Amino acid sequence: MNYGQLHQTCVNKFKDYDENMCARALHDCHVTLRLNNHLSTDDVYYIKLWAEIDAIRERQLKLSKQAVPA
Repeated sequence: MNYGQLHQTCVNKFKDYDENMCARALHDCHVTLRLNNHLSTDDVYYIKLWAEIDAIRERQLKLSKQAVPA
């Protein structure tokens, strides 16, 4: 699975997450990256983690825009 496919899977995974769930998931991804700092950038697990991080950030952005009063 390539980054684009992983990213779309992650977007679907996080689509119902609230702000707190996103924050915890993002924290977990970064901790996992630190613990697995031996991974190369072309490792499937490394790519999966970054697809998750990007999808979580997109979800956080969407939530922040919903919170702004019109």
